[in-house]
Amino acid sequence: MIDKLTAHWGFTRMPFGKDLAPSMLHRHSAHAQAVARITWCIGERALGVFTGEVGAGKTVAVRASLSQLDHPRHKVIYMANPAVGVAGIHHAIVTALGGVPAPTNRR
Repeated sequence: MIDKLTAHWGFTRMPFGKDLAPSMLHRHSAHAQAVARITWCIGERALGVFTGEVGAGKTVAVRASLSQLDHPRHKVIYMANPAVGVAGIHHAIVTALGGVPAPTNRR
């Protein structure tokens, strides 16, 4: 199906994929504010929680912010499901940083 659409419209690649460069993204005031807040959290080494409706641009703002980082200096840890609780978040962070999480005593 996708091949038929791209052939019909003459696309050489999917126009709305995640491979778009941050410079190709639409800039508007809400986007700029989200990027500024994410950048502030990074600079302050603070945790931030960004919420919004599906399609509001959360991922786009994060990608734009991450593109500005010095990548050898920063380790980005993506958690698709933060509903795993505090122990699960700690486990994911320690594992992503190359450590071995301590066993938890869950009862």
